[in-house]
Amino acid sequence: MAFPKHVVIVTAAGSSERFNASKELGVKKEYLSIDGHTVLYRSIAPFLQVPNCAAILVTYPQGMEDQCAVALEDLLHQNFVPLILVKGGKSRQESVYEALRFLSTMALDAEFVAIHDGARCFVSPELIIRTLATAKVFKGAVPALPATDALKIIDDNGMLTHHIDRTHAVGVQTPQIFKYPEIWEAHQQARNKASDYIDDTQIFTDFGLSVGICEGERENRKITYMDDIPDAEVQIEQYLKNLEEGKRSAKAARLLHQAMDEAKREQAGL
Repeated sequence: MAFPKHVVIVTAAGSSERFNASKELGVKKEYLSIDGHTVLYRSIAPFLQVPNCAAILVTYPQGMEDQCAVALEDLLHQNFVPLILVKGGKSRQESVYEALRFLSTMALDAEFVAIHDGARCFVSPELIIRTLATAKVFKGAVPALPATDALKIIDDNGMLTHHIDRTHAVGVQTPQIFKYPEIWEAHQQARNKASDYIDDTQIFTDFGLSVGICEGERENRKITYMDDIPDAEVQIEQYLKNLEEGKRSAKAARLLHQAMDEAKREQAGL
């Protein structure tokens, strides 16, 4: 197939609450490593293998731009596809909105936007291409797998209230790919509503557009809990140690520069 020009948005601005549920660590799972590469790196690299990618926008939490840049390893220095960091919002929806808003200022003439979770580090180029091909047919596309567990609805007290027929139920993954600028227009409309949207497919369909399903991959799982990364606790301990050392070094450098500036002023008689 002819690959349409597309842009990728990778969402990595969340707080990793479930990952840090047992400890108040505040460490982002996307910045930890699996087999020599960070989760974030692995979530982005396969998109570089798909032709006609015009840009990749990566969202990060406020105050963590430097940590995000480090987690990208050498991807920031590759010359094939521009990779841009965008400060995210308080929710995933806000972060995607900010990335789309940034995209709207760029003259890229993209036909589609792929929105991918930065914690899905096992995505394959084949899945991306399959989803992109489906989006060309329906304007929106999402990889999905049939539900295998019995599905139930519970009330606020944890009691079962409804039993769902899983015949037509699926679990969706990312990347979710949409026609552009339609997805940007849908996000602008959604921003003015009080609804809490589950994901971008709901925003797109509420805008009156269709989303087709393609076959997902079992391997395309999301890093959610600490035991999803075998040596997570060891990595976190070293990560926090390195982070603290970096802060001390930065503080020492600032104090040194201040002292040097003060000495220069004194020498100049100011």
